Amino acid sequence: MKRVLLAVLALAVVFGVGSTPLQAKDADTLVVVQEAEPVGLDLMQSSIQTTMSVCYNIHDTLFHPQEDASVKPALAEKWEKVDDTTWKITLRKGVTFHNGEPVTAHAVKFSFDRVFNPDIKCPHKGKMSAFKEVKVLDDYTFTISTHKPYAPGLYILGYYLPIVPPKYVQEVGDTEYNVKPVGCGPYKLVKWVRGEEIVLERYENYYGPKPAYKRVIFKGVPEEASRIAALLTGEADVIAGVPVHQRKKIEESGKAYLTPQMGVMPYLGLDTYHKPFDDVRVRQAVNYAINRELINKALFGGKAILCAGPISPRTFGANPNLKPYPYDPEKAKALLAEAGYPNGFEARLAYPTYMSQIQEQAEAIAADLAKVGIQVKLEPFERAVMWERYKGRQHQMYIYWWDDAPEPDRYMYSLFHSKSRDYYYKNPTVDVLLDLGRTIMNRDDRAKVYNEIDRILYEDAPWVYLYVIPEVFGVANDVDYQGRRDGFLNMRYAQPKK
Repeated sequence: MKRVLLAVLALAVVFGVGSTPLQAKDADTLVVVQEAEPVGLDLMQSSIQTTMSVCYNIHDTLFHPQEDASVKPALAEKWEKVDDTTWKITLRKGVTFHNGEPVTAHAVKFSFDRVFNPDIKCPHKGKMSAFKEVKVLDDYTFTISTHKPYAPGLYILGYYLPIVPPKYVQEVGDTEYNVKPVGCGPYKLVKWVRGEEIVLERYENYYGPKPAYKRVIFKGVPEEASRIAALLTGEADVIAGVPVHQRKKIEESGKAYLTPQMGVMPYLGLDTYHKPFDDVRVRQAVNYAINRELINKALFGGKAILCAGPISPRTFGANPNLKPYPYDPEKAKALLAEAGYPNGFEARLAYPTYMSQIQEQAEAIAADLAKVGIQVKLEPFERAVMWERYKGRQHQMYIYWWDDAPEPDRYMYSLFHSKSRDYYYKNPTVDVLLDLGRTIMNRDDRAKVYNEIDRILYEDAPWVYLYVIPEVFGVANDVDYQGRRDGFLNMRYAQPKK
């Protein structure tokens, strides 16, 4: 009873329902609740999922990525391959930003150059590093070239090159643009009340199909119980971050349903530059020490998919011959002793508090490691602090996650190539293979390269490979919305259920 009361009180605080009665929600308004509010609204300044979800409603790109890693036209109306390193792209005519500025080839070049501007520290720069330059041919035509042939080029552009208005960005500056952006997407920003809500309104001059809902309100609610209560009481239409043990409640409510979202792939990263994890035997020992199957059964109802390597089993390029590290604490102890740690050691394990079921995962991992002599101090951090410490190379062990996107270059290059991050691991052989994998146009030949990358990283074990957790959204019965594999909450695809 106490937990129910706390959940109701938390919901009241989040949705402002203290002393005043709830008002009926406008049928033209869609309320979307995430685990956290964005850190900013400039897609070029953040790679955090909850931020990017809001941004993709405001901003638009040249292409719209599809579930099979192909693309469909967006701002780009047509394109052709000039040679192995050059595309010629023609924009739709008459498209405007929310402030009336025209979307032109000059805006594309400005946006491209901005990604590589060191002043904004774009976290997607590594993903875009294969691209060389944009050359404007006329107001609506340009070429974009790569340093070498780049197989997933158009797909990557569909995610990481949002087109921004040059005049407005230069007038207000990057800091102001991060809180008051002007995009050319299906929704425009009306207001952002920090800690409360972000209100978006349908952009009536949008070039594509008009969104069904006139208004979308995004809220950040860290408490799982409050998000679910909001959905079941009708205060929210779509919610993210539904833990496995809470899904049955939604399914049996008769008020909402679950739609597949994506596979979230948590991993346990290790600082391979410093002791004790500079020794591959120690890293392998940690992999053998964790009982993934038991964690899967206890926390995820056996629905998670165990990972053998860093490439998700559901992603193109995963090595089919690899098997997940078995749970073998005796093997772990032997490897630790061989590495000079017969009595184990103490270590720090950091994790972001907003991840679903993260506390339980961290505690289970720590308990398993204690059985082989590794005494773990848990370090929970708020989202922004966790990220800054991650970039500052301050973590020793850390839990983060990625999604199992259909294109491996989307995350493998970013996370493992030394030119991209180089925070906790570097392998020159992997660098060479990652460079090679993105240049091969034949799909079967590309797969062989990623198979080898997967094998090397399996053996070198810079991560503890955990599992893919199939994620879901909770959706109100009167809303028709199907989650997409990339996991972003793009409300252009939502509509009232007929």
